[in-house]
Amino acid sequence: MPDSSALSVPQLLELALREVTTHALILLSPTGVVLGWPAGAERLFGYTAEEIVGKDVTILFTPEDLEQDMASWEQEAARGAGESEDDRWQVRKDGGRIWVSGTLTALRDERGKVVGFAKFLRNRTDQKLQVETLESRIAVLQQAQKRKNEFIGTLAHELRNPLGAISLACDLLTPSEPGRTDDEAALATIRRQVQFVERLLNDLLEGTRAATGKIALRIGRVVLQDVIRQAIELVRPRIQERTHELHPLMPKAPIHLDADAQRLGQVFVNLLENAAKYTPHGGTIWIKASTEGSEAVVRVQDTGIGISPEVMPHIFDLFSQGDINLRSESGLGIGLSVVKDIVALHGGSVQATSDGQGKGSEFTVRLPLPGQAGLPGMDRPVKSE
Repeated sequence: MPDSSALSVPQLLELALREVTTHALILLSPTGVVLGWPAGAERLFGYTAEEIVGKDVTILFTPEDLEQDMASWEQEAARGAGESEDDRWQVRKDGGRIWVSGTLTALRDERGKVVGFAKFLRNRTDQKLQVETLESRIAVLQQAQKRKNEFIGTLAHELRNPLGAISLACDLLTPSEPGRTDDEAALATIRRQVQFVERLLNDLLEGTRAATGKIALRIGRVVLQDVIRQAIELVRPRIQERTHELHPLMPKAPIHLDADAQRLGQVFVNLLENAAKYTPHGGTIWIKASTEGSEAVVRVQDTGIGISPEVMPHIFDLFSQGDINLRSESGLGIGLSVVKDIVALHGGSVQATSDGQGKGSEFTVRLPLPGQAGLPGMDRPVKSE
C-alpha cells in the first residue's frame, strides 16, 4: 500500500538538488546557455540563479581554457559520445578557482536530437591541492637527489685530481736512476696537493656540521689584520700557481674583534680560494679591511668570471656551484655556505655582488666590533668537536 505521506518523485528530486552539498547539477541549452541552476550549483560557484541563468556557461571557465575553446570541445565530445568527462579549474563568482570533476551528458529527444546538456559537478579542490603538495614535495626530493648525485660526482672528480698528482709524485720519488735531484720538487707537489685535499675535506666537514647545527665558536680577542695575513699565507701557493696579483689593503691601526680566530681565518681562506679559483690566470685579487660605524668590514674583490643574476640568489647555498660550464675547475659548492654560517655565528653578515658574467665579483663580510651586538649563542657552553 502506497505511503500517503511520501513525497512525489519530482518533489524528491527538487529536494535532492537543494540539499546535496557535495555535487551540483547545471542544465544547459544546446548552445551552452545556462537554463537550470539548482541550489548545489549556487553553493559551488556563488552565483544565484537570477545572476547566471541565461548566460553562457563559459563564464565558469578559466582564461586558459577559454583560449583552448574547451567549453565548445566538451559539448562536441558529449554530442558525439553521449557524455564528456573532465577535471579542470573553474572560476567562482568571487574570482576564486575550484578544481571540479564533472561529466557533461547530452540530453536527446525521441528523435535523438540534442536538446540540451546536463553537467554534474563535484568540488575536488581539496584533493587537487593535496596532489599538488605531494608533487611539490616530490620535485624538491628529486632536486635534492640530483644535487646529491652532482655532489658525489664532483667530490670524486675533485679528489681524483690531487690524488693523481700525489701518485705521480710518488712515482718520481721511486729511484730509477742514480743521482736523481727532483725529490724536493716531488715532495713539494705532495705537500701542496695533500693540503688541498685537507682543506677540501675540512670544508665538507664544516658543511655537514653547519647542516646539523654543530659548529661551535671559541671566542677570544683577535686582531683582524693578523687573521687576514695568516689566511693569505695559507692561500699564497694557490695564488702564485695561477699567477694572480694579490693586493691586501689594511689600516695600520689594529682592528680588534671578539671572534674565533681559526673559524674567522677559515672565512677569508675560503673567500680568497674562491677568488683564485674562479679568476683566469694572471688576474687581480684585492682584500680590503676597514671599519664602518660599529662594524669591521672586509671586502674580497676579483677580476674573475663573475656571478650571473640567476645564480646570485643561491650563491651561499650548500653544494651550489653556479653555472658549472663556465668554470674550468668546479668546486663542491661548500666553501661559501661555510662562510655564511661562520659569519652568522659571529653575529655578522656576508653579501656577494657582481656586475655579471666575466665582470668579477665582490664578497663583503661585516662583523660587529667589540661592545656591539652580542654573538648568537655566546651564553651557551662551547660544544666540543
